[in-house]
Amino acid sequence: MMACLALEFSSARRSAAVARDGLVLAEAFVLGGKATSAPSLIAEALGKAGLAPGDMGRLVVGVGPGSYTGIRRAIATFQGWSLAMGTPVASVGSMELLARLAHEALGGDCLLASDAQRGEWARGEMRGGRLAGPTRLVAREELMAEMAGGRRVVTPDAGLDGAVVMYPTAALAAAMGPGLAEVRPETLEAVYLREAAFIKAPPPGRLAGS
Repeated sequence: MMACLALEFSSARRSAAVARDGLVLAEAFVLGGKATSAPSLIAEALGKAGLAPGDMGRLVVGVGPGSYTGIRRAIATFQGWSLAMGTPVASVGSMELLARLAHEALGGDCLLASDAQRGEWARGEMRGGRLAGPTRLVAREELMAEMAGGRRVVTPDAGLDGAVVMYPTAALAAAMGPGLAEVRPETLEAVYLREAAFIKAPPPGRLAGS
């Protein structure tokens, strides 16, 4: 029997959950808590489930896209846990979680969207209860036009009038845990749809261009 602990911090609803062999035992969450402590949610979920950290057979983390800071916090928490206790780790896309939840709640196919800031949104397609095809960045206006054309959009974020608000959950991530592939903790990365663009700082004592 495998007990799985999951963290999902990609949206405004940040959660921790425990499941055993696909059956959710407990979940703890905070809505709108950007400074939410991952350890406190983990402790709450474990306490509700009546289990200890050493009982966990797998850790599962939602990797986005979504709140980059939140996702990195969840990843770092489980990287440290795995290093300290040797617990195997798996990851799952937050858009995949949203696709499954949207299918269960609404049925039918729909668009999935997550606010990527800078006027752009991550856009995915849910078909048959699964995320289908690549997720890409689009302008807000493109999503609004698709909704005007009759497409249903599910999102965990505000800013799309008429969209269905729904959040990816640690509960589903934990339930999926036994079927997810184990990965090396150091390889965990947040899903980031933009190419990195930055200017490297010059060495101490030197000015850029000198």
